Amino acid sequence: MPRYKEPPLGFRCPYEHHCPYLQGLSTQAVFNQYQRAHFKELDFWRLREEQEKQIHALLQTVRKQESEIDRLKAELKMLHQRQFKANKKTAATQPNDSTQPDSGGKKKRGAPVGHPPWSRKKPDRVDRTVVVGSPETCPHCHASTDDTRTGTSSYVQEDIVLTPQTVVTEYVHHQAWCPDCRRLVCRYQEGELPNAPIGPNAKAAALYLRYGLSVPYRKIQSAMKTLFNIDFVPASTLGFEQRARKNADPIFEDLVEKMRQSDLVHADETHWREDGNGCYVWYGGNQDVAVFQIDAHRSTKAAHRLLGNQIDGLLVTDAYAAYNAIEVLARQSCLAHLIRKARELSKNLDAMKQPDPLSIRFCKNIKRLFTLACRKKIPPGQSEKDHLKFRLLRLLNSICSTPLEYVKAETLRKRLIPGAREYNELFSFIDFEGPPTNNHAERALRPLVIFRKICMGTRSEVGSENIGVFTSLTQTAKLQDAPLVPLFQTLLSGTSAQAQDALFPPAASAKNS
Repeated sequence: MPRYKEPPLGFRCPYEHHCPYLQGLSTQAVFNQYQRAHFKELDFWRLREEQEKQIHALLQTVRKQESEIDRLKAELKMLHQRQFKANKKTAATQPNDSTQPDSGGKKKRGAPVGHPPWSRKKPDRVDRTVVVGSPETCPHCHASTDDTRTGTSSYVQEDIVLTPQTVVTEYVHHQAWCPDCRRLVCRYQEGELPNAPIGPNAKAAALYLRYGLSVPYRKIQSAMKTLFNIDFVPASTLGFEQRARKNADPIFEDLVEKMRQSDLVHADETHWREDGNGCYVWYGGNQDVAVFQIDAHRSTKAAHRLLGNQIDGLLVTDAYAAYNAIEVLARQSCLAHLIRKARELSKNLDAMKQPDPLSIRFCKNIKRLFTLACRKKIPPGQSEKDHLKFRLLRLLNSICSTPLEYVKAETLRKRLIPGAREYNELFSFIDFEGPPTNNHAERALRPLVIFRKICMGTRSEVGSENIGVFTSLTQTAKLQDAPLVPLFQTLLSGTSAQAQDALFPPAASAKNS
């Protein structure tokens, strides 16, 4: 306790202007600074309250914008899916359904039992009738025939008319003076290609031979010369493609958006050659739309250029690492690739003199398990789905519980154990009722694989872009049951909107909506 609670009357501190306890500062200056700090603290709390109000208002705005974005995404998704036709396949014909018993052998070729027979559609008209008289001698034994017993028989035969002559049309346009443009202008008829020496029908036929039948440029020239007596150089077909690209590019971009907005997307890639250099054909699509893109790389950036950054659905791939950077709702690893891998390992083990018996049993069990999973019918209820998935995972864990001596089999086992990246992607098809394999993408790439063998790839970047655009339109038209030749005619002589209607017929869009 100090001796005095208060200083004596008239006391003045000798260290008032230079206090050693305040590091030589003046006590008056320190006291004044203390008073100013109180007012600064009040200002700080006032600013803090104002900022909290602004942050609260901004958070409310962000929540409203997020809900608006979600709503717009849902509307855009429905708008894209409205143009798809209804799926004609029933539940019994889905890839994950099985019409054969699990222990049955190879499926018999031909139509299933009870399937109605197929026959050609009879012509709806008869252009001419040819009457053939009765024979005087039998064409088999050459004996004389009896004219008293006669009868008639008839059948209808369809054939084509080969007329190697083109239809040459001369367009005479009456011109009028435009005072604004200060030049003569003319009007073009519907379906007319201005200042083009070859008409839209011939160009559409050439494009159909190119992308519908995978015919090289030089053989297109030969076919058009032989069948229709119209002559042009092989490079002219590339000009036809560039003319059609003006209307095809917006439709291709729309197909890419439709593919990205789908609930189910198959993705795969294969090799391609561009001017002798190695490239890759990337595919993304489903039962409604097909999108192809040729890229020089097989990297994550190439996958992003085709599929985008996010897919709000199930992505079915062959577990290639480039697809891992894409944000998806769920992933499905192709079980057919794993079955094929296990079969290959089994063949390698069978060829060894002293194979590892555990590896042999592992490969056989993996092949049997995934084959069973592909044939299993997905139950309707969620609890039944969870139970089925739990049973399959329990069997998988039991098969992969023991390490293996064979290196390749051990590598496959490590891909399928709990904690591995691919472990949670094996049975996603059960929750989403999707396909367990990526067979759709393999079949979609098959025409381009055959086309690659015929044409040996492309020679330029423009040619690769044309392959991607027109193959996408061709495959999508086949999925939508749209005729190809009218589509190519519309691309050449119509508008982009008319070509869109030709690709997605209005009747199919109304039916699907």
